[in-house]
Amino acid sequence: MTPLTVRFSFLLFAVLTGAMLTNLFVLQPPGRMAGLEQSRARTQQQSGPGVAAADPALTRSAIVPPIETGAVKPLPEAADKTDLTRAIQRELKEKGYEAGAVDGVAGLVTRGAIMAYEADAGLPLTGEPRPALLQHLVLGSADAGASGGGDKQAPGPEAEQVIRAVQSAFRQLGYLTTLPDGRLNDATRRAIRKFELDRKLKDTGRISGELLAKLASLAGDALRAAERTAQH
Repeated sequence: MTPLTVRFSFLLFAVLTGAMLTNLFVLQPPGRMAGLEQSRARTQQQSGPGVAAADPALTRSAIVPPIETGAVKPLPEAADKTDLTRAIQRELKEKGYEAGAVDGVAGLVTRGAIMAYEADAGLPLTGEPRPALLQHLVLGSADAGASGGGDKQAPGPEAEQVIRAVQSAFRQLGYLTTLPDGRLNDATRRAIRKFELDRKLKDTGRISGELLAKLASLAGDALRAAERTAQH
């Protein structure tokens, strides 16, 4: 064996021996194995006889409480409706419709404003705060000043209540003689236009929040009575 080979073998032996000693005395301290065995023994004693000891790392992770994901609990339906109505009231006001206070309550003035927007946008008359209406208010391109003929369609249940309340108020004020029927007929349109002319309001011939607000100041009792009757 040449001197070069002997030297190489000695260096290789020294490197391997150093690696083993480092792993034994530095990376694996003598007390670690003993501590691990003691931990396993304590876990087995706490688990009771006949139960296999678990790894301490696994035991610790098992007792950690679940992490909160930050999921929000769904709001009650009433809260959802209030928030929706408030958003619609805000958007109607932005577009120049008299919707009353931004309070989340769908009163007669708010429903009248909804019906005015629906009539101007060519939508079916509902008088109802609904997600589709809010979407149309935010994303739609309807011209609020253009009549699309939507008020000529059969009104929904809530719109009928509003129309009936307006008709009752007009009867009290002498603008109508027929019984309230919840239909936006020609006689009701003529009464609206005459009332608007008398009160120096914009001539529209349709239900609106402004119309309802003015009627409330003149025939509030008739409006409230008609609304209570419609709800029963």
